[in-house]
Amino acid sequence: MPDAALATEKIRIESIPAATDEIVVRDPRSQKVLYSFKEPTDAEVSAAFARARAAFEKTRKMSVAARVRETLKLRDYILKHKEKIVDRIVQETGKARVDALMADVAQALAIIDLYSKSAEKYLADEKVPTPIILQGKKSYIHYEPMGIALIISPWNFPFNLAMVPIITAFVAGNAIVFKPSEWTPLKGLIEEIVEGSGFMKDAITVVYGGKDTGQRLIDERPSKILFTGSTRAGKQIMEQAAKYLIPVELELGGKDPMVVFEDVDIDRAAHGAMWGGLMNCGQTCTSIERVLVHERIHDDFVKALAKKIEGLAHAAEHGDKHDAGDLDVGHMTAPFQVKKVEELVEDARAKGATIHTGGKREGDSHAYPPTLISGVNAGMRVISEETFGPVITVEKFKSEDEAVRMANDSPYGLSAAVWSTDLTRAERVARNIESGNVSINNVLATQGNAALPFGGTKESGFGRYFGPHGLHSFSHIKSVIVDGGKSIEPHWYPYSKEKYTLLSSLLDTLHGKTGLGKLLGLMSIDKKLRALGKNKNA
Repeated sequence: MPDAALATEKIRIESIPAATDEIVVRDPRSQKVLYSFKEPTDAEVSAAFARARAAFEKTRKMSVAARVRETLKLRDYILKHKEKIVDRIVQETGKARVDALMADVAQALAIIDLYSKSAEKYLADEKVPTPIILQGKKSYIHYEPMGIALIISPWNFPFNLAMVPIITAFVAGNAIVFKPSEWTPLKGLIEEIVEGSGFMKDAITVVYGGKDTGQRLIDERPSKILFTGSTRAGKQIMEQAAKYLIPVELELGGKDPMVVFEDVDIDRAAHGAMWGGLMNCGQTCTSIERVLVHERIHDDFVKALAKKIEGLAHAAEHGDKHDAGDLDVGHMTAPFQVKKVEELVEDARAKGATIHTGGKREGDSHAYPPTLISGVNAGMRVISEETFGPVITVEKFKSEDEAVRMANDSPYGLSAAVWSTDLTRAERVARNIESGNVSINNVLATQGNAALPFGGTKESGFGRYFGPHGLHSFSHIKSVIVDGGKSIEPHWYPYSKEKYTLLSSLLDTLHGKTGLGKLLGLMSIDKKLRALGKNKNA
């Protein structure tokens, strides 16, 4: 890691609340203290897992349909109380109200809707082909609950990235221990939803705390860990989990590119880049951080994008309009992330980049204005490091090959976008970009379909959730072969030269012949093997 990146990481780590007995939660808009809570004791951590283990003995025996019915209770409660839930999200994150509604609450409802219609199919025993050499048998895949799923969520989407994996793990039959981020824990909200909805008692156990608490939870040896957060923290969790051989799923950072070819509608593409880069104040691992534009339309694209950004209602210029819901770009959430954004922008400015919009905040405010930067190069940190803030950079490319190379020139591989009216070209480029998700002529669209798996490559992590892959990732996948008890087993003892010759002929026929010759050959060898089995008790 470059020295500058190490320095930034040091600032970020030092900004994390210390592992003391008390954690303070603040409103990022005003910096006022909302509440505080203490780190749990070792006894409380152990008790949380004891409750979850007891609940698992019930969840594992429930039918998929019964588990789905439980999640419908959550759906009904969330719909009825969604304004109150949005209030809590906005209060602790500082995000725009529309973002809280659509990127947090709507996602939770979408996963419940998908699984209410499809979970029984996704988790049903799956019959698969059985080869001729195993005739007389049937082959199946069973999807069974794993046990206790430990879910550790980040601060940027405290409701979405809590409820989606919780619901997924539960529908797969597991009990859940959930640790939210200490920055936006939404303390008491999940418990209120569970209690108020009548959802199954103790199937979801919430434990509040910081990094130390997360480590102690892993030491309880859950059956599966899903962590969403920084690449640095993901590596630490994987290292600790490796001591116990706990399977992990890591949804980590991103530096997501958007490739814009010369044939696009510039106005629509610029609008897409603006929303894709600034939604949730840019604090999403799938934000469009790098826009790669064909040199023929680069200048016109930058002008259009700058004009659109200047028309946004953002917290730095228009004050706090969260209550009305008409704020486009809200406040950043975590103080260390605001400092990181400042560092990257100032580094670019000092090295000759052009700042078209934004680029400065007032005092210690978390209202960082939407920022557009062009004239960037590989020597600037803003090109290689994840910004995770309301900053968009624009670069030029000359050819399709160069665009793909630039898009892949990153340690990350989470999401991307490709824009072109030539769909054959767009799909070709999409296939060549190293990324877990790609939207064509749109941005962040793959996340809008709960049936599509979500996850990354390279340092963006591994594993998938959403869709059938999500349920399977929280399942013990068991292979089963059923034998009626009457089939011959030519490869069993006793061995003999005659048997070896017949088995060798079987392989030649099975894998080397086709059509009628193959069928007749197999029938002849089968007859000889059966006769040999009767004579030699094979």
